[in-house]
Amino acid sequence: MSKMVRSKIEKKTRTCYKAVGSSQIAGRFSCGYMYKPDESDSNINQVFHYYGGLLLLDGEGEYRDEDGRRIPLSKGCFVQRIPGKFHSTIVTPGKGWLEFFICVSARTYENLADIGLMSKEPVLSCGQMDELLPELEDFLYKMERAGENELPGLYFQAQELLCQITSGCVREGSEEGIMEKACRRLRESQGRISGQELAEELDLSYETFRKHFRSFTGLSPGQYGIRTRMNEAMRLLTGSGLSLAEISELLGYPDYFTFGKQFKKETGMTPDAFRKMK
Repeated sequence: MSKMVRSKIEKKTRTCYKAVGSSQIAGRFSCGYMYKPDESDSNINQVFHYYGGLLLLDGEGEYRDEDGRRIPLSKGCFVQRIPGKFHSTIVTPGKGWLEFFICVSARTYENLADIGLMSKEPVLSCGQMDELLPELEDFLYKMERAGENELPGLYFQAQELLCQITSGCVREGSEEGIMEKACRRLRESQGRISGQELAEELDLSYETFRKHFRSFTGLSPGQYGIRTRMNEAMRLLTGSGLSLAEISELLGYPDYFTFGKQFKKETGMTPDAFRKMK
């Protein structure tokens, strides 16, 4: 079955619930998108008797556990609803909360966590969200159309996806999690946010931020931003019909000359020469 990937994810709820085998508890699994625009969509003091992992695709909020710990949530956070643990996920209104969730039985999660294939941390930072989106969309597409004989294979695929997500995550709030968030912000802004502004967002001094960022990526924030912008430029040059002037403007350069000069410095060729190579 070919992958059905939308160029832009719609902000609407779209879910699918299935069960494999005779047990509606051990064999129940589900996935889908949940759009939560208002604070009334928050989950307050919930306890799940199954496992639910949600990847926050857009929006902001807060995770609270039974011990009073509070963890800010933003795009790229992976929240694990650990079975039997009281928790809350608070939606910040007006930020367009959109999540993709996968749920499996508590026993399945506990088995995977016990052998180290899944994390026991409630909130992780996912550094591979964009790469995962086609796979998540494809999985939901298959779930919606699956016959009874296809469900066992899809149940195992749900486990594989959860392991894949958590294997590429780091603990939110850790140094690695903070630097991953910084990288994500630079990619989203295509390098337009300065290192100083980013350090302030993360409540770090610029020197501390720059030191840890270089250690994490091997590049300064400025270099990483340029690299991100050049990667996007190469994608647009080979995958779009936009003119060179339009690409320059889209990437935030004041004119084509400035864009072309930086592109040649980074790649060794002009944008026009690069485009003709495709």
